[in-house]
Amino acid sequence: MQAVQTSPYSTRTATERPSTGHYGKFITGPPNLNDTSLGKIPRIFVNTQGTKTDECHLLVYRALSASICLMVEGSYQLNLDFCRAVDQFLGPQLTVLASDMGEQYSKRLSNSGDSMKYIYFNHMNLAEKSSVHADVSKRAASTAIPPEIVKLMSDVQADLIMTGNDCELIVKGPGDFWVVGKKSDQRELYFVSQKSVNLIEVHEEVKKLCANHFSNIFFLD
Repeated sequence: MQAVQTSPYSTRTATERPSTGHYGKFITGPPNLNDTSLGKIPRIFVNTQGTKTDECHLLVYRALSASICLMVEGSYQLNLDFCRAVDQFLGPQLTVLASDMGEQYSKRLSNSGDSMKYIYFNHMNLAEKSSVHADVSKRAASTAIPPEIVKLMSDVQADLIMTGNDCELIVKGPGDFWVVGKKSDQRELYFVSQKSVNLIEVHEEVKKLCANHFSNIFFLD
């Protein structure tokens, strides 16, 4: 059996621990380990020797927002006992790992020194990047944005689209909030900051954040 791990940074999303003692579950495989159904388990073909292609069962197991892909030899007859053993072994460990990674990622964000929060979206390839949603489950004060500022961001986005050109808009909102929108081709980038600063200082802070987080993405100045 081979395993490929992917680990999106996320913190715990449930308020109470399940009766199993962990948050692990199969994405492909048995939907309920107390049932008799193995569910849908896709078969894949993996080239491991350069010339030979091996057929494998693909089991995807997830705890919180961390996922592991398990490739089991196609000749092996999968059964519920095997899946239960995987669940008992991976569930607790992956739950702890995902939670720890999420907490470390949140600490790194809070210590990064960036007073601005940002949302980036590319309409061409659907790529997205956000520091606003980094810790949605905890609703930390450092990332929470008031509803009226969210509405202001929406208005800025509507204005950017209406112009039809590549441009930058900077808007002063209530409570020392600043909202900045940048549009270049089909890429959009929005910043939110709450600081008692002037227009020039906001513009300089945007340039600094772009250099730190979006140096490989072209935006017109």
